[in-house]
Amino acid sequence: MVSFDHLNEQQRAAVFATDGPVLVLAGAGSGKTRVITYRIAYLISQGVSPNDILALSFTNKAAKEMRERVVELIGSAAKTTHLSTFHALGLRFLREEYKSAGLSEKFTILDEGDQLAAVVDLMRDIGYDTDEFDPKLIHGLLSHYKSRLERPDARRGGLEGAVAQIAPLYGRRLRALNAVDFDDLIALPVWLLETDEEIGYRWSGRFKYMMVDEYQDTNLAQLRLLKALAKRHQNVCAVGDDDQSIYGWRGAEAGNILRFDAHFKGAQTIALTQNYRSTNRILRAANKLILNNSERHEKSLWSELGEGESLRYMEAKDGDEEAKWIATDILSAKRHYQADWNEFSILYRTNAQARVLEDAIRNQDIPYKIIGGTRFYDRKEVRDLVAYLRFINNPWDEVALRRIINFPSRGIGDLTIQRIADESRKRDVPFFRLIEKPSDVPNLKNSTRELLLGFHGLMKGFRDRFKQLDADFGTICRDLIETIDFRNAFGRTEKNVRRLMIRLDNLDEVASALGSYREQNPESGLEDYLSMLSLDRNKDEEEESDDVVSLMTLHSSKGLEFNHVYLVGFEEGFVPHIRQADTSSGTTAPVDITEERRLIYVGLTRARRRLTLTGSKTRLKYGRILNRKPSRFLHEIPKELFDGDRSGKMPELTGAALEKRAQNAFDEMFKIVGGDEIV
Repeated sequence: MVSFDHLNEQQRAAVFATDGPVLVLAGAGSGKTRVITYRIAYLISQGVSPNDILALSFTNKAAKEMRERVVELIGSAAKTTHLSTFHALGLRFLREEYKSAGLSEKFTILDEGDQLAAVVDLMRDIGYDTDEFDPKLIHGLLSHYKSRLERPDARRGGLEGAVAQIAPLYGRRLRALNAVDFDDLIALPVWLLETDEEIGYRWSGRFKYMMVDEYQDTNLAQLRLLKALAKRHQNVCAVGDDDQSIYGWRGAEAGNILRFDAHFKGAQTIALTQNYRSTNRILRAANKLILNNSERHEKSLWSELGEGESLRYMEAKDGDEEAKWIATDILSAKRHYQADWNEFSILYRTNAQARVLEDAIRNQDIPYKIIGGTRFYDRKEVRDLVAYLRFINNPWDEVALRRIINFPSRGIGDLTIQRIADESRKRDVPFFRLIEKPSDVPNLKNSTRELLLGFHGLMKGFRDRFKQLDADFGTICRDLIETIDFRNAFGRTEKNVRRLMIRLDNLDEVASALGSYREQNPESGLEDYLSMLSLDRNKDEEEESDDVVSLMTLHSSKGLEFNHVYLVGFEEGFVPHIRQADTSSGTTAPVDITEERRLIYVGLTRARRRLTLTGSKTRLKYGRILNRKPSRFLHEIPKELFDGDRSGKMPELTGAALEKRAQNAFDEMFKIVGGDEIV
């Protein structure tokens, strides 16, 4: 039997409030995951079928963590609870309703690289200059409108007009490929739920109780999906923190959580304000800062972890001195607190700030890693192999086909590919049908037709093998790697033996992952594995949990915590960030100040015990030395919370404090040379 006694009063209120819409305002470090998992456990203990419960999150990692915690609480009965990401739910919906969505059964999910390639092709087809209109910007605006379920206005002309012209062609291109993009996984279900009465009624009764984690990160399309699914029962519990809404630049709508009661009538609000992470000085700094945002839900974090150390602010003469000071201070703090390297984190606003910091900590032989580097499934060799798997699974996937048809080189040149593409459009037949029957393509050499037939036969052979009921996916994938001869393909261009071996190891890792997936999901097919890859947008390169200092942007830090946090570049231009507004005039403009303040709030609340802010008086940029000013946010934090005021100078150690630091230094020295500690 599940006990709820160790939950605090606010957490119990959130767990037991199960009828009707509920907004749980979960402040940083207040135990929101515990509330969601105990709420699921409570519902099941009250006789609710696990199959009637849906809990939505934004990452597979969060969904997996929720599932593990619920199973730990109440056992295997919880395994049939629907714990999913928004996009996985959308995929499940489309797998069931694909005919109504105008799709074939084995549709493909295009990743961002392939979506961008489709946009570039369409721009060229209709005569747009990719130098005049950035394809990435066009693609981003297409995604923006889909996430808001809006259409671009052609009457506005310029970039907006280009997007309006490309949008319907892009949609048709996806359908021709029997494919969807990530935004379709939300937009298409919303369209069907709102326009097809039978589908809307059926799905709105499927889940009696729904919970959403990180609700402040939802966009308008996700809100409409949630409202459509909750239409009959209205038992929606949204868990989030408006003060941590920091993803407006990628479509998140802070108004979803700020106006929850307008979207779900009769909603009750419960605030979780006890923080289990940070000391009170850190929390008071965050509370005072965020009070400067006028539109927010009122709440103030507190802790039972004591007052803790004062905050620190150090202003260096330039960026190099700032970075060197941080590296030296980390070394000193490691000795003083007898801390592990992984207790330290350096946070910055933009990736460009990382270089000078890397140099400084590398010079001090401090082990480190940068969070948010190149993702495993974004590596070229991995994308090439996955493209082969995608085409084997779905021959309509023209994007994958074009990527692999002449890689490794097999003598099928760009002119041949263009002739096939032209004939495909002219006859309105899929690209791959002409690979199957190249005799239908005019002006091709017989030798080229034989190469195309050979490629078709090769792919068909592997397609047939993957379809076998007892297929060993890992073995088949390794056979594919060997048959394609990736080793020679990369060996011709990669002269560094170590990098070549890393590429080959990465290819084998894909085969291992595919084999493991099949073993764990024997009823699943190749399309299920590929769907999983596409859905996991945050599948970073596998990282060991090494004892290293973490460097990352403020956005990447959300959800993490460290004993010692350095928030660097605490100056105007970085925080708040200044973006270029008009490249012709050179004028600059700040981004949304309220969101920038929320971003700093997130950074402050990553610290458990010790928080240090740093900045510099000058920066070298484009060969010029620029004068800098401390961030306006520094003056929104009470000066009494700082050690040494907000002067930017670190107080000198005296007396007992100086003696203790010297003692720690001697202890460290004797450890290194193998001596006994001084007592």
